[in-house]
Amino acid sequence: MKKSLFGALVLVSALAVMSGCSDKNATTQGKPVEVATMAVTPVTAIRWVDTFGQTEGAEEVEVRAQVGGVLRALNFKEGETVKAGQTLFEIEKDPYEASLRQAKAQTRQAQAELVKAQRDYRRASELIKVNAVSRQEYDDAKTSLSVAQSALALAQAQEKNAAIDLEHAMVPAPVSGIAGKSEVNVGSLVTAGTTLLTTITQPQSLRVTFAISDSELSNAKLTKDNLVRVFYPNSKEFIPARLDYIAGQVDADRGTLRLRAILPETDRLWPGQYVSVRIMMGEHKNAFLVPQGIVKQKADGTYAVYVYDNGVARERSVLLGNWEGKDWVVTSGLKAGDEVIINQIMRLRDGIQVTKAEPQKVETASATNAQTEAPAK
Repeated sequence: MKKSLFGALVLVSALAVMSGCSDKNATTQGKPVEVATMAVTPVTAIRWVDTFGQTEGAEEVEVRAQVGGVLRALNFKEGETVKAGQTLFEIEKDPYEASLRQAKAQTRQAQAELVKAQRDYRRASELIKVNAVSRQEYDDAKTSLSVAQSALALAQAQEKNAAIDLEHAMVPAPVSGIAGKSEVNVGSLVTAGTTLLTTITQPQSLRVTFAISDSELSNAKLTKDNLVRVFYPNSKEFIPARLDYIAGQVDADRGTLRLRAILPETDRLWPGQYVSVRIMMGEHKNAFLVPQGIVKQKADGTYAVYVYDNGVARERSVLLGNWEGKDWVVTSGLKAGDEVIINQIMRLRDGIQVTKAEPQKVETASATNAQTEAPAK
């Protein structure tokens, strides 16, 4: 009998303890969550489109030989800076030196023939006055002088061409910049005007080429005044660029529109790099900016934020544009004056009771939230 009474007392005590815990949990769960809010106001936000591009030298020069022959020497190191006028390649000079010597000899011969023609013409001019020579002989002397003068001019031109060809056997850098890979080896036969020797680029003067999808062109206003941002690789830091080319039509095979922008001088980018590009395509009217950390993605892939509504947290579906700094651009789903909740996001559910923090706590909560919640993008 005593054992039964003792067991009953233990059971009653246990039930009382469990009841007390339940009441305490119920009290805790029923306590409103203290949140910070931010009233949103409509703004006009830039509509950006993100894509990828590749840098290239804005002043990229191909180096080609102007005379043919066997390549005898390379006087530069690939990938290093060269100066304008610096000799990069040497083509065999012997044939051009011989041609120059021949041209000089022909010039001297033409000069001697001109001297003789001038002497004969002067003599004929004196003799014709006293009828010591016929008119035919005088005319022949005058014609011979003209022929000798023309022959000398031709010989001098050929000598000059021979000298230029000899000079072109030493191939200089046309501009200062970074020399690329040599496309020929010593001993190779170089063809005048055809063989590509190397390429020189100027990294301090770059441009970036990129393309955007034709679907992005809907309601777009695209001019050379549109803002362009080029991001440094593996960085959120960007450099502003200026559009200088917009294709006249969409590439039918790729469904893209090709564009190009000029970059200001920078030593952090090199020709041939792949970079992220952001281009302005228009504006979002009556949009709202909200911190990236308060936007959540739902299971169906849509997005939502929590709005304070008379002591209750309400989940509000929103449409997003691009992100601007640390904020998302919300294009639909909010209205002016809505108070979006900017902290405690992980604790919130639709319909949960909430209370707004005091102004001093709001500032602290916002700062804490900005540090602990990762941006959505």
